[in-house]
Amino acid sequence: MRYAIFLLGLIILLGCTSDHPTQDSQKNKSSVRNTPYEFTFLNALKKDTPPFDLALSLDQISATFVTLTATLVLDSGDYVVSPYTSQDFLGVFDMSILDSTDLHFVGELIEFPPPSAIRVPFDDLPVLSYKSSTRISRSVEILSNSDFESYGEIFFVHEPSCFPYVISFSIIRKSGIFSVTKLSTVNPNC
Repeated sequence: MRYAIFLLGLIILLGCTSDHPTQDSQKNKSSVRNTPYEFTFLNALKKDTPPFDLALSLDQISATFVTLTATLVLDSGDYVVSPYTSQDFLGVFDMSILDSTDLHFVGELIEFPPPSAIRVPFDDLPVLSYKSSTRISRSVEILSNSDFESYGEIFFVHEPSCFPYVISFSIIRKSGIFSVTKLSTVNPNC
């Protein structure tokens, strides 16, 4: 019996250390990548492509006033909460100018078309939200007569992915001509 156990152990040892190549079996994509199923919105984030489009434009109204317009385009089923909703949300759409002595916002945001009241899973009351292409405008008063470059940000949370975004921009006046440039779109680590 000892001889049989010794022989079995020797066969196993020799079988495990054989230099013979093993037959490769075909693997599926999931086992090769070793990752679980990935959601579409996560793939968009990984590719640095946000799940929306936001374009900026500037219209000169007078020598001391311009209108900054953000055109937000969302996919079907996506939404962004309007700052005029009656609920207290942290991720509402917001435009701000960063520490500038050359210009500042005046008046309220103008939304066209107006936001729609929708029901969201985490609130019992309707929430005013942007659900499709929306233009959000705000008047800017120019405080300086010289050329300048001032910076601002747009912040909102894209729903239902629940990811915050900050879009940085600059407003420039050069030789009396105004322009706006989108600088970056980032998903901050909150």
